[in-house]
Amino acid sequence: MATKRLFFGIGLAKSDALDIQSWLDQHVSANKAPTLMRNWHLTLAFLGQVDSRQEEVLVEFAETLAPPPFQLHFSQTGYWSHNGIFYLQPDHINAHQLLQLAEPLRHCAEQQGLYRNPHPFSPHITLFRSVKPTPQVHRPILPFSISVTQFHLYHSHSMADGLHYTPIHTFKLSA
Repeated sequence: MATKRLFFGIGLAKSDALDIQSWLDQHVSANKAPTLMRNWHLTLAFLGQVDSRQEEVLVEFAETLAPPPFQLHFSQTGYWSHNGIFYLQPDHINAHQLLQLAEPLRHCAEQQGLYRNPHPFSPHITLFRSVKPTPQVHRPILPFSISVTQFHLYHSHSMADGLHYTPIHTFKLSA
């Protein structure tokens, strides 16, 4: 049975992504290019290789989730030296609301025998991958917020122009 590499995540508005790209271009120095702007997102639950039956169960489950919309505020960067990930992390103002969305999705994935993340949920937007040394931030990012009114099931796949994270299902939060 064919499988797809999938994950649940929260996308960024194009205007937010353009602001982040401008900040990176003007105020951050690194020895490699950032990840592609088109792929910036906040992962809720990584799923790994998923067959069509598992995908159907995941979609049905995600449709039952009904947390209210919420805001995520970003003003901080972070760096994981073990894998060279430089990222934006949300301030923990709405950590509870974010966990209400991520934890059930991660649990559902585990029940389907999919990827079980051994690490606690650590929300972030990856800006650089496998970069060493730590990128130098010459001016902090201007704080910004995103309104989370939906989340997506993404398909991670390669095309001629590189990796793409394509939303294949969208789930609205309840108002």
